[in-house]
Amino acid sequence: MGANYRFFEWVNRHAQLVGTAVVLIALTLGVTASMVADTNDANFEPSGEVFDLYARANQTLNSDSTIAAATFIVEAADGGDVLTADAFREWQEATDRIRTDSQHSGHLVTQFDPDLGSEVPGVLSIVDLVEEQIPGGLGAATDGDVKAALGRVLDPASSTNDMRFTLSELATADNGVWTAPAFLTVVTYDHATFDSYIDSELWLREVQADLRQGAVETSSIGVAIDFDQTFDEALQASIPFIFLAVALIVLLVAVVHRSYWSAVMVALGLGLTVLAYNGVAALAGLKMGSILLAFIVPIAMISFGVDFFIHGSGRVREMQVDRSMTRERAYPAGMTAVFLAMLLAAASSVAAFLSNASSGTEAIVQFGIGAAIALIFAYLILGLVAPRVLVGIEATVGPNPVKGRSKIFYRLALLPVAIAGGLAVAVAAMEPQMGAIAVAVVMTVFVAIPVWLTRRRNRRAEARGGPVSDQVKGAAHGLKTAGSIVHRLAARRMITVPVVLLVGALGLVAALRVESGFELKDFLASNTGVVQSIDRFRTNFPSNGEGSSFIYVEGDLTDPATLVALDEAAGQLDRSNAGFGRYPNGELIVGPYATEVVRMTVASPSAVAEIAAAGVEITDRDGNGLPDTAPQVTAVYDYIVANGVPTQNGELAYSADEVGGFLSHDGGTDQATALVVQIGSFSNGAVIRPAWDALDDTAASLRASVPHLQTVGVTGDVITEFELLESFRDSMLISLPLAVALTLIVAAALLRSIRYAVASVIPIGFVVIGLYAFMYVAGFTINVLTATIAAIAVGVGIDFSTHFTARYREELQQAPTRLDALRRAGEGTGGALVLSALTSVLGFMVMALAPTPIFATFGILTAMMIALALLAALAVLPSVLLLVTKPLVRQQAHDEDRELLPVG
Repeated sequence: MGANYRFFEWVNRHAQLVGTAVVLIALTLGVTASMVADTNDANFEPSGEVFDLYARANQTLNSDSTIAAATFIVEAADGGDVLTADAFREWQEATDRIRTDSQHSGHLVTQFDPDLGSEVPGVLSIVDLVEEQIPGGLGAATDGDVKAALGRVLDPASSTNDMRFTLSELATADNGVWTAPAFLTVVTYDHATFDSYIDSELWLREVQADLRQGAVETSSIGVAIDFDQTFDEALQASIPFIFLAVALIVLLVAVVHRSYWSAVMVALGLGLTVLAYNGVAALAGLKMGSILLAFIVPIAMISFGVDFFIHGSGRVREMQVDRSMTRERAYPAGMTAVFLAMLLAAASSVAAFLSNASSGTEAIVQFGIGAAIALIFAYLILGLVAPRVLVGIEATVGPNPVKGRSKIFYRLALLPVAIAGGLAVAVAAMEPQMGAIAVAVVMTVFVAIPVWLTRRRNRRAEARGGPVSDQVKGAAHGLKTAGSIVHRLAARRMITVPVVLLVGALGLVAALRVESGFELKDFLASNTGVVQSIDRFRTNFPSNGEGSSFIYVEGDLTDPATLVALDEAAGQLDRSNAGFGRYPNGELIVGPYATEVVRMTVASPSAVAEIAAAGVEITDRDGNGLPDTAPQVTAVYDYIVANGVPTQNGELAYSADEVGGFLSHDGGTDQATALVVQIGSFSNGAVIRPAWDALDDTAASLRASVPHLQTVGVTGDVITEFELLESFRDSMLISLPLAVALTLIVAAALLRSIRYAVASVIPIGFVVIGLYAFMYVAGFTINVLTATIAAIAVGVGIDFSTHFTARYREELQQAPTRLDALRRAGEGTGGALVLSALTSVLGFMVMALAPTPIFATFGILTAMMIALALLAALAVLPSVLLLVTKPLVRQQAHDEDRELLPVG
């Protein structure tokens, strides 16, 4: 009697103790998770120069201002010209409502606009300037009046000419008559007037609703005004689909096993697994605010958990059905038989997930650790303990009446079991403390009470002398069709292998074409306001760029020659052919920087007088608009930091609170500034790389012309985002072969055979290649979510293949030929794989209906990888196993086996 059998025999004898301990530990860990969990989000940025510099720039150039601006796009309702009298009147009435409404006016801020040279109200658009140009206002104005007023407002000689930049880039001026499909309206408000950032987003939604109220001529939308709130709502909207996926899987398990108790065990086991995972992950210090840890890991474990349960309980049932063992013997015998396969599947999958530790990204590393923790619990709870609890329940309730109306009750009860189980798992993933209560309720209502009632019913039926049956139905571990398919494909290996190789080669070509990318549509539905607003902004302002990047400069910026060098650097960027954001007139869009604000201050007589009164005379002998000496520049910096940046007539262009966002000055000779430009894409390398090269070239020129500067480097949100996407691809290229290598080592150690380990790992390539080929065909890109798919695919692939390999080796001990061993393995373990895959694929396809693309994508890809893993295990692996197995020597060898060449 082996050690494994003795262990399971011990578990068998102490089942009540083991089951109780597992439940109490899982519930305790779930409650603990809520109390000690680090709810911060894990950092998705890897280490590297651009990330370190970006963090330093954000720390150094940090504005204290609480003033923010929201942009609204206003289009003609009919898609035509929005610069009409009716549209302007309607929009003026809408903006007047916002200005006068007490719920809004308290948040609005009036500021000086340096481009317009005047104070502007909290809500400003070109409509306000046009109304000022029309005697009597817009009330009785005609389209001709509006067009004439627009001509005066946008006249090149007018101080309001810059308002042309608020018109769509598709605007035209035919003989001075302007037409445009859209214009911008800016709402300026104070964050300090809200209790939280989310409150300000909700307020902007109210502003948007009020602006749209009664609109006939105009169609308006705020540009990404509520991103965080929309994303949070999208997550909440997708939680029911997690519940539906689990509920469907529970129902399918019940159908496969033809057992109410199996359904309950899966529901309860998944809930306990998620609770235990949350608790240990929290105690390990993982950042549970990460979407990967909070959502993706629990969802991914559903497949592994169901697979472990079907293999474990299925093998125990097989012992009862095929070998007529009693329940007392079936559990230790069945678990001993399947132990190596499940241990190999669990250990190799854990190794695959831990390969993510090679990533330089905290979020990916923690995902690997978290997934390994969850998988271990899925193996222990659903693979080892749940089958014994199932056997125990069936033994406790005793033989069932052969006929009886109560059977209808148990069938009808499956629906509430599925609903309650799905809810418990979903709640356990979201709120572990509440999840512990939900799991306890499921255990009481759907396990303890039904066990008591069923036992009572069965005893009464037996006492009455009615017919009872202790037959095990729905063994769920035998499928002759699967065995036949495996046998036929392996027997025709001369066709199967070339076809597989051809399909794999074509798949590899497609898989290598999958690109890194980031689109809002990958995370938010296309019908959300955030996505629609970005699309409409891109349509009307294609040259503005989607994000910014910059040259960060730190050191002594008091030398006037350094300020001139900064100007020259801005000019070099302007002259480049890179796709930087530009105004419609072709002028480079560049944020305020040290040289510009110093020149603005020197141009202000009142500011120069105040600086002189403080003891420093500002001179400009060369007429370049800059002070002549370093002490004078220092004095200007001191003035700007204390008082803000003035305009020529003494108004404030930028307040003192805002200055920190573009100029850092410590009072001495240590300053920092940045040349900020716009780039037209976050993910398109054809746009980003030339822009990055232009920034690098300019930074190198600046560094050469001003060698005393401490830091001159290139970074920014576009560059860091692009580098992040590239890092996902790079880390995947490292972690994927590492995962394969680790699974190979684990498989070789547990199987005690290198050739069988290699055979088990080969199908992983088919799964991974097939999955990424599907991603290419379906248009998916490598992003924060899909970067984790490779590790999951390796885990699922090795899980399926090792189960089959272990069973094949077991059958080799008794089968007359290799093909016969493959057929038997196909019927037994192959059948279990089919049933496991069927339940998981159908369950995850429910998630494909989720309104949030991030969950829908994960559901689709997970279903696809499970289907590919099944295909690899039943179609690819058997032929490989034949190639690595020597012909069997039996008394009656089959001709088909003698045809196979031996392997040395």
